[in-house]
Amino acid sequence: MTGTVKGLLQKINFIETDMELHKQILFSIPSDNKSEMEKVVNTIADQKKQIGDLREQIKEIDEDEYNKIITIEQAADRFRRISRDKKFVHVTTLNEDRECFISFNDGTRVDCLVVAREENGNWTVLTIEGETKEYPDGLIQ
Repeated sequence: MTGTVKGLLQKINFIETDMELHKQILFSIPSDNKSEMEKVVNTIADQKKQIGDLREQIKEIDEDEYNKIITIEQAADRFRRISRDKKFVHVTTLNEDRECFISFNDGTRVDCLVVAREENGNWTVLTIEGETKEYPDGLIQ
């Protein structure tokens, strides 16, 4: 990944964080204050456009990296959908723990972005390749 793409991703991350704050602000505005609500909604819409523009820049600079990013984002969405109905007792993420993997009983290791263990012993993982997988209890060391 080039330094330019990393910089664009950092900008996207910053804007997404700011956008989440604006969403929280929107919910805290009294319902009778329409003008303030409209201002915040316009800010959020502008931020979405900025993110779209930055994504297009990434696509123009390095389409392969752009495709990897899209694949991982789609897998993360799948992971979130799957996770809604699960009760995880342990979650490891590459971002927070700096090391994230699962080891199968046969010795195979899979590097991951997220590994989550359910209270029933089953596992849900998001791999570095952007795949969301589920494994039953007993396959993982």
